[in-house]
Amino acid sequence: MIASPTGGGLVVEVQGVLWSLPRQGGTAAALTSPELEPARLAWSPDGARIAVCGYRGGGFHVWTMDPDGSRLRQLTSGPWDDRGVAWSPDGSRIAFASERGGDPVAGSAYRIWTVDVRSGELVRLTGDPGVEDYDPTWCPDGERLVFVRADASGGRTLASVPADGGPVSVVRTVDSGTLVGPAVSADGRVAYVHVGGVDAFPAHAAGAALVVDGEPVTDGEDVSPLPPCWTADGELWYVADGQVKVRRPSTAAAPERVPFSAELDVPRPTYGRKRYDFDSTEPRQVRGIHLPVLSPDGRSVAFAALNALWVLPIGGRPRRLLQARPTRYVQMPSWAPDGRSVLYSYDGGEDGLIAVHRHWLDTGRDEVLAPGGRLNPVLSPDGTALACQDSTGNLLVRDLATGAEKTLVAPLGGNGLPGRPSWSPDGRFLAFCDRNRLNQRFREGYNIIRVVDTATGRWTAHQPMPHASLSDRGNGGPVWSPDGSAMAFVMESALWVMPVRPDGAPAGDPRRITDEAADHPSWSGDSRTLLYESSGRLRLVDRDGSGRRAVRVPLTYHRRLPSKSDITRVHAGRLWDGTGEAVHHDVDIVIRGNRVVAVEPHRTGRSGDELVDASGSTVIPGLWDSHTHPWQYTYGGRQTSLMLAYGVTTTVSLGGFAHEGVRIRESAAAARMAAPRLFATGELIDGSRVGYSMGRAHRTPDGVRRTLHRAVALDHDFVKTYVRASARVMRQAAHTAHRELGVLSGSHLLSPGVNVGQDLTTHLQATQRSEYGRACSPTGHSYQDVLETYRGGAFRIIVTPFTALPLLGADPALAEDPRVTHLMAPWDAAHVQRLAATPPPPAALRAISEETALYRDILAEGGVLAVGTDAPLTPTGLHLHLGLRALHHHGGLSAAEALRTATATPAELFGVADDLGTLEPGKLADLTAIDGDPFQNFDDLVRTSWVMRDGIIHRRDDLVAAFPTGLAQRGDHTDWLDVSRQLRREPCCAQHEFPH
Repeated sequence: MIASPTGGGLVVEVQGVLWSLPRQGGTAAALTSPELEPARLAWSPDGARIAVCGYRGGGFHVWTMDPDGSRLRQLTSGPWDDRGVAWSPDGSRIAFASERGGDPVAGSAYRIWTVDVRSGELVRLTGDPGVEDYDPTWCPDGERLVFVRADASGGRTLASVPADGGPVSVVRTVDSGTLVGPAVSADGRVAYVHVGGVDAFPAHAAGAALVVDGEPVTDGEDVSPLPPCWTADGELWYVADGQVKVRRPSTAAAPERVPFSAELDVPRPTYGRKRYDFDSTEPRQVRGIHLPVLSPDGRSVAFAALNALWVLPIGGRPRRLLQARPTRYVQMPSWAPDGRSVLYSYDGGEDGLIAVHRHWLDTGRDEVLAPGGRLNPVLSPDGTALACQDSTGNLLVRDLATGAEKTLVAPLGGNGLPGRPSWSPDGRFLAFCDRNRLNQRFREGYNIIRVVDTATGRWTAHQPMPHASLSDRGNGGPVWSPDGSAMAFVMESALWVMPVRPDGAPAGDPRRITDEAADHPSWSGDSRTLLYESSGRLRLVDRDGSGRRAVRVPLTYHRRLPSKSDITRVHAGRLWDGTGEAVHHDVDIVIRGNRVVAVEPHRTGRSGDELVDASGSTVIPGLWDSHTHPWQYTYGGRQTSLMLAYGVTTTVSLGGFAHEGVRIRESAAAARMAAPRLFATGELIDGSRVGYSMGRAHRTPDGVRRTLHRAVALDHDFVKTYVRASARVMRQAAHTAHRELGVLSGSHLLSPGVNVGQDLTTHLQATQRSEYGRACSPTGHSYQDVLETYRGGAFRIIVTPFTALPLLGADPALAEDPRVTHLMAPWDAAHVQRLAATPPPPAALRAISEETALYRDILAEGGVLAVGTDAPLTPTGLHLHLGLRALHHHGGLSAAEALRTATATPAELFGVADDLGTLEPGKLADLTAIDGDPFQNFDDLVRTSWVMRDGIIHRRDDLVAAFPTGLAQRGDHTDWLDVSRQLRREPCCAQHEFPH
């Protein structure tokens, strides 16, 4: 917020809109539209103009406007972010922090810049290596600027630089926490916000104080991480406890609160909801064609679908090479250079780790080439070496004759594996897609082409165009042509070909050769033809873009359901049907085929009925996990098996590779995978920069158009935008979700999400594009504006209680459960066991109480709240139970209220309440059986013994037995805890959501 330098009113930012209000408070008037997304403000010295940092158009830039919001003018532009504005005392320049002047491939740190308000001339003031400079403010004489400088330990230094640039001097440092938003008074006092450190992960910041010249002037207030504002007479304005406040630091007087009200008309979208047919067993065309690859002779295609590996002679019918066991997962086919064999990755061994296999087409012989967690296999052109990745994304080369393996390079960042490697024709270089990180303030970067010399390990990196990302790091290239002259890749969701030199460096501009959505390119051996996938259909195209033709895949599946003549009678000792608080005793759930037909007092079953004895158990509706990410390329079949083993019968993907999501949805329906029902979506729709491998990068409207067209063609069940997608893209995605699919749309962003027609947020708060989130403060507190947004349920929330993770330490036996020791991935099992070894500290328990208190309040105000986990970023299956325990034990929800967030509520939210969410006649037979009574001891909920999904039972013990090698029995000396740390680098959703 800012106060007028001429003694007028105030301008505050609330939920992504600027508002003006009188000095004494009252009714605020909106000045800007949500599309501007203002983040930082500064008033000109004469009070005539306001500078603002806005995200309008998909990047942060400096704008100015009149105090009434009129005459909006953009001062800076380009692909770099410009943040944190401050107006010079003479009114001629605006200072800001920017990445501009750096390298979009090598990276670019934040520096302090100025822009001349009249001419637009840009001047850089700082440029020391190894640091990030931001949050500038002017000294009153205009001779120097004060700013925050961050090094590897974070933003713990206030520094100063001359107004025209020069040596930087240190003003003040702190030993812990983060400094934010310095402001210098007319008499030279320096105020700033000091956000305390985190006492214990995933607890929140220990506190946030307003400080003047090193001395705190607040005590117990929750000060927001926003720059304070001095007035000429020494008043200091700031935001704390969700309120605008003003104090005079020179006195001991209590601060004055400035009450105000603001009202924004936010029409909620109305649309027809998607209809689901859960009963049809008619054949359906397979759309989940996953990772297709063209044979060297150009006559066949290998691919995965229905949890099987196939080879399709073009013009013929597909031949199944391998049907994976339901608890396992086959993926990542590639051809040997001679076309005689197909390589693939499969977790079919006893240890459950993904290994590289080779299938010989003439004999059917199968051999293991590389065990122990090896992914994305590609043979060298001479067939003697195997390139692949390990589970953390390290690029490896294995000599097939000796078995010797060497690590070439590590990935540049976290958030998923790099793309599949591709060999140069001479076997010297490997090219693959990796993500750089532009700076240390924000984790996003570009999906770039990285080329490694296999002899030396040296590497280079390239962008096809300046500031352009390859679409994602799934399987979108680069793919080197066999003649070495070009690379093919997917960018802006289209297929491109770029000429390259022998070392992989670009030799010219890339050329787009398709206008339809494209994925998974591969070359024919003569380098004349490319195969790609477009929205579930295969295409061939000549390398110049001509001669596009379809490749028919005659492959169907049908939903596997029990016969409608089959009667199953489940005798439940206790039944909670999901409709209220009551628990019914000694009842029968009568199921015909895949539907419940009656719930009645127990009686002896009729002859011919299949009897399921749950007389010692509690039966509840099948659990939902409403926020997951299919991560099979690392976890294989464990992810879905774990969900079932922990009682989950329905999962919702809120981001994953599009064709893989459809593949899993179809495989589960066809009972080819032991898996919950999946509501699928595609990649996270993002801006030109991305974080996750499953983020889809866009810098053009055409790219967004192609991605949304693909979402419709693949029949997504949700459309999600991510951190860098602009408000315009968010609105466009919501419109497509509603009008063409009849499904929900959402994102991390409370604002502008609610203002552009989205339906929900996918967390309370997670990664943001601005310096701070609008849902909770660094100390974990939320205020009236947040509760007001969710009140009444028109705008909803899927919560992911990350703070619940330390509850493992309150029940260490959870870590010794066979579902952890055998079924869980060993890196996650090690992570769980480490957490379980330490009781939750008081700071962690406070964080749980703070988070769940808001959830309780949202529900009390009629809000719609479903629970998810963000698995596998949290322990798959298990974290749902930790989250529910947090809601019950710490949030004060009754057992039934907590369970509804994982049963009836998500069914209503996703438009399937007529079929799922409760156990009533007519509903699908989705049940979870518990060895215990969670209505007497809620912790019993985790003791799930079996689930029924669509009338088919999956038993916990059978799922565990499919993975006989436990963590303690491996004996491979792998540091699995270190693997876990590697996989969790650059986390999306650490609870201290405040960047350095």
